[in-house]
Amino acid sequence: MKTVLVTAIGTVTSTSIIRELRKAGGFYIIGADINNQNEIATSLDVDEYYKFPYSTNDSYIPYALDFCNNHCVDYYYAVIDNEVVNLARNRERFEAIGTKLCVVNVEFAEVCHFKDYFGHWIEKNLPDIAIREYRSMDEAEDADWPLFMKPVEGAASAGCRRLDTLEELKAYVNAEQIGKTILVQDNVAGVNITVDCIRNKKTGQKSQVQRRELLRNSNGCGIAVQIFRDEKLAEICDTLMERLDLNGVVNIEFFDTEHGYKIIEINPRFSAGTAFSCMAGVNTVLNAMRIVDGEPCEFGEPTIGAHFAERYEAYRMD
Repeated sequence: MKTVLVTAIGTVTSTSIIRELRKAGGFYIIGADINNQNEIATSLDVDEYYKFPYSTNDSYIPYALDFCNNHCVDYYYAVIDNEVVNLARNRERFEAIGTKLCVVNVEFAEVCHFKDYFGHWIEKNLPDIAIREYRSMDEAEDADWPLFMKPVEGAASAGCRRLDTLEELKAYVNAEQIGKTILVQDNVAGVNITVDCIRNKKTGQKSQVQRRELLRNSNGCGIAVQIFRDEKLAEICDTLMERLDLNGVVNIEFFDTEHGYKIIEINPRFSAGTAFSCMAGVNTVLNAMRIVDGEPCEFGEPTIGAHFAERYEAYRMD
């Protein structure tokens, strides 16, 4: 029986990963989170639970290596952006102790995680889908308002804000931050589209599940979606996977606007809608494992037109 570590199991993403592993069977699942066990409902679904330190700590990688070595972890799933990037940078160290990381390749992760770098990459490679950015206060002064700001490194829509005037921008951001720690761009209106993408670099296989978000919570998570297929969008996502040389599972977000698709960002990790993709017919969780094992993927065909929705449930923890 293979041992699998899944971190951040208080998130809907890791909950979906654990459920897919349970359905597949044959795995001993270790769950971890920064919170206490009786605060994390998904701890009921794992074989062992551990409280982990924050993945942003400098000591996290040595801690994780020691944990995986002591617990003979075969596979490790991570879903927090910073953790994914740090793990990807240290893949060889984990492989040396027999732990396979079910996260994207480091080259892909580093381009997409830092939104300022990714903005430059999109402008150069796929300018038609880029949202215009302003990299100084002087540039922003000449913009057509409103604008939108977000952290260069961020998650769950934290720190994101619409800005209606230059005075509002100056109230929230120092000029020195723009283009360095804060990204300022046009405020684009459109329907939120999210696409789970998977590519097996070894075999050349790739697949995608396109979702139109019908309801979205304040953390930017689609809680009611419809599966669809648009060939223009498919072409864009295929191009991104190929040019960025993806190996693994990621999520790409777009606005569907009157001027076509505009890319919001690429999340170099499993999405909060992982359960939707698996239910629709493309099991990103098990295929991520096949990729790190060097095996061919097994893709189903997404169920076009299907509607999915999530809800909260309550559990007694003691």
